[in-house]
Amino acid sequence: MARLVTPRTGLHASFLAALNECQMEGRHLELDVGTLADSEEFARYVAAVEADVEQPGEPERYAERLTGAAPVTPEGGYVPQTTLWWVDGDEYLGRVGIRHYLSDHLRRHGGHLGYEVRPSARGRGHATAMLAAALPAAAKLGIDPAHLDLDASNVASCRVIEKNGGVLDRREGEHLFYLVPTGLNS
Repeated sequence: MARLVTPRTGLHASFLAALNECQMEGRHLELDVGTLADSEEFARYVAAVEADVEQPGEPERYAERLTGAAPVTPEGGYVPQTTLWWVDGDEYLGRVGIRHYLSDHLRRHGGHLGYEVRPSARGRGHATAMLAAALPAAAKLGIDPAHLDLDASNVASCRVIEKNGGVLDRREGEHLFYLVPTGLNS
């Protein structure tokens, strides 16, 4: 049965396979599969993910943190984030990031939660279940409701959000903004 876990090195092979799938789609190209194939480098990557902060629009921060080139601090626009992996046994299926609060930028693009499911695991309800499992963790951080946003063309993600109680808050052009109850104020 799939569940959320903290990132861990025991998922090395499955994570690399998922990363390869994502890179075939043109995503996560900033991560070097060859470098991460080394178990010590992968352990450094996992440590960087566990201590993650996100600055929107800068996915290369992952790679910089791997090499120690980028300081990880909340100053300068960084937002603390909890990253959890969605796994079934020793199979990495996806990840969810829970941003602890919203910067001005994240209020307009990004929201509290971001998630993805590896390409070979899509269409099996993982995103819906993963978001449902992440909402209590968001509530523990004092988030309610969670703000999520997405491109209006992402119909699958709209369904995921709505199945988790999300209500459309507003639309700005082709961008949708949802509010999702976390259960904090229930």
